[in-house]
Amino acid sequence: MKAERGKKEQEKQGVCTMHLDGAANRESVGAGIWIINPDIGKSKLCSYKLVFDCTNNVAEYEPLILGLQNLKKLGARRIVVYRDS
Repeated sequence: MKAERGKKEQEKQGVCTMHLDGAANRESVGAGIWIINPDIGKSKLCSYKLVFDCTNNVAEYEPLILGLQNLKKLGARRIVVYRDS
């Protein structure tokens, strides 16, 4: 209940939220990003196939970099990031 209230407060204050995840295995490496921008009332879902060899740890941080680049393009000034690990 408290977390839900916190999210609603962030939306009122114009805080963008970004949910991200990345994974690597022997066959491929990928990243997923979901950005919610309350200022324009839209969200953006991005998925990336990473085309370089990396560990699972690198695959977890790569979506953070990609997401921050997307947020910069959107002109986000305040953000909250949610990761799975």
